[in-house]
Amino acid sequence: MNKNNDTIFALATPLGKSAIAVVRISGVNSFGVIKKLSTNMPLIPNKATLNNIFLEKNMSIDQTITTYFKSPKSYTGEDMVEISIHGGIAVIKKMLSTLGNMDNTRIAEPGEFTRRAFENNKLDLTQVEAIADIVNSETEAQRKQAMRQLDGQLSKKINEFSSRLLKILADVEAVIDFSDEELPKNLILTIKEQIENIIKDIKNYINEGAIGEKIRSGFIVTIIGKPNTGKSSFMNKIAKREMAIVTSEPGTTRDLLELFVDFKGLPIKFYDTAGIRPHKNKAEEIGIQKARNMSNIADLNIVFIENIAEIKEYDSFNNKIFVKSKSDISKSINKKNIYNISSINGDGFDKLFKEIYSKINPDNREEDIIVSRERHLEALKQTLICLKKSQNINNFDIFAEEIRVAMREISKITGNIDIEDILEIIFNDFCIGK
Repeated sequence: MNKNNDTIFALATPLGKSAIAVVRISGVNSFGVIKKLSTNMPLIPNKATLNNIFLEKNMSIDQTITTYFKSPKSYTGEDMVEISIHGGIAVIKKMLSTLGNMDNTRIAEPGEFTRRAFENNKLDLTQVEAIADIVNSETEAQRKQAMRQLDGQLSKKINEFSSRLLKILADVEAVIDFSDEELPKNLILTIKEQIENIIKDIKNYINEGAIGEKIRSGFIVTIIGKPNTGKSSFMNKIAKREMAIVTSEPGTTRDLLELFVDFKGLPIKFYDTAGIRPHKNKAEEIGIQKARNMSNIADLNIVFIENIAEIKEYDSFNNKIFVKSKSDISKSINKKNIYNISSINGDGFDKLFKEIYSKINPDNREEDIIVSRERHLEALKQTLICLKKSQNINNFDIFAEEIRVAMREISKITGNIDIEDILEIIFNDFCIGK
């Protein structure tokens, strides 16, 4: 049985007490389903109407605002109904159970509404991902990036690359088909130049995409230093609560403590780490190793020091800035590029935060970044591999095949190929009703 023929329904808003809740129905029998429950369901699509929804004759479930969307002018591309009901838990449960007891209806699977929109060509794969990212966005940068992707900016760029590759493939096949005839003298040279230009453009896009993926998943900032240098107090100050233990006894932090922060619109994961010193026991040794491992992948390391002499001890750490804490009770270090702060009274935090933001987003190019997932980057890298291989091939039949494979790889981004395995991964991000 084809599940796409089913009429599906789901609560599109979180379950819980609220003023309004929204129930969505999609499928060929959507209008028939709601018509059975309402005595005055409108026949005009896209018009919201005040309705009474009935369980049985004279037994009203709720008074609702109901809108009917006629295929293909709906989110899924199918006939759809959206019902705004009062957000009482009892009302919601009654509405859902009533729909579930009707013939030929079932509760939607997670992401099934959006999956149907993709399968009905209402959205491409990048837009599907953008919807998941919008739902999950926690910062302004994440929201803006997801909206650019939903608007089709990533699709437009990928389609541009695909069109350029298609033009190259057409030229190569012309060489193959008309090898016995006279062709433009510079055609082969032109093809090679076009490939070199695409390789250059895709490389630039990959470099931008690394930042885009960070905007989606979060930048990593580690807090590094010896014990009792103010690391945990700094963490607590950012968190605005006591999430890290602060005592005069060295070595109280032995594992990584993670804190997600909306940092001036950027998503940042701060990690408080074990104090780096000759370890006293196995637990502390493991904590110090975790600190070093995290610092290696961090976008920024905030290194807490007590004196200038300690700076040399952190030469092996990349992407670092130095901080001297406890300026309220100890002498500051008056040296350029060392930030003196107090986690007690907040002195120096504005200047430090400005520097953190600058290091995380030095070029301030978020507006141009729309590659947001490792999947996108991997497809672009595989495309590059094929194009680079083609440059060293003299047989035009094999050359053309490499261009075809490159086109297939880049098409995985927008979903213009058979990608059932990719779909399963993507729709794991979705909740029911989306």
